[in-house]
Amino acid sequence: MSTPILSLSLLVLVSVAFPGQAFRLLLTGAGGPPRPGAVPAAARRFPPEVGFAVALLAVAALAVAVAPAGLVVLTTGNPLWYVVAVVLGLAAPFLEYLLGAGVLLARRQRVGGIGVHERVGLGPLRVLAALGIAVAEEILFRSVALGLLLDPFGLLSPLAIGLTALVYGLNHLYYGWLTVAQKTLTGLWLGALFVLSGHSLLVPLIAHVVQNLVVLVLLPRWNRP
Repeated sequence: MSTPILSLSLLVLVSVAFPGQAFRLLLTGAGGPPRPGAVPAAARRFPPEVGFAVALLAVAALAVAVAPAGLVVLTTGNPLWYVVAVVLGLAAPFLEYLLGAGVLLARRQRVGGIGVHERVGLGPLRVLAALGIAVAEEILFRSVALGLLLDPFGLLSPLAIGLTALVYGLNHLYYGWLTVAQKTLTGLWLGALFVLSGHSLLVPLIAHVVQNLVVLVLLPRWNRP
């Protein structure tokens, strides 16, 4: 196990989450959720999610450029995994909702209906940004970080999946600790998809994109009065 590979893996795992959040907070402000109906003028002109997506895609491109050759594998040998990815992507928002509902019930708090997080913006640019973020996150957390932990390190798959899932969850700290728990759960099955499909990037990416489309396109229409 060489020091450069170890350093790259740790940098991807640790540095991607927190500078990414710093960039997002810089764009949107760290003063908590916006007031209902309040949309900052800057956000109307240029959605901050777009800038965040561009920044994260740049980090992903850099990680791929310096990663060992052949680390990023696009496809899988078994097309059935694409079907599994679509099914899990459709189910993911509801699995996250069940986890969140369980936490709220344990705290004896009211459980609302499933819906879009109050900080998630809508509109075509924001949907495209969310898809770009999904691509970057799958490259970083599955292909690069998880791939490095599994291959050069020989780390046990459950441990490697759990570690990357935790950092993936922390990458959503902007939305609060409950979301961190929900995204850690999602990171676990995305990592499992990656491993079981033969380290295919496309399989967890399809699941991630489907999940984002459900959250950003289908759920808002479902909840529309």
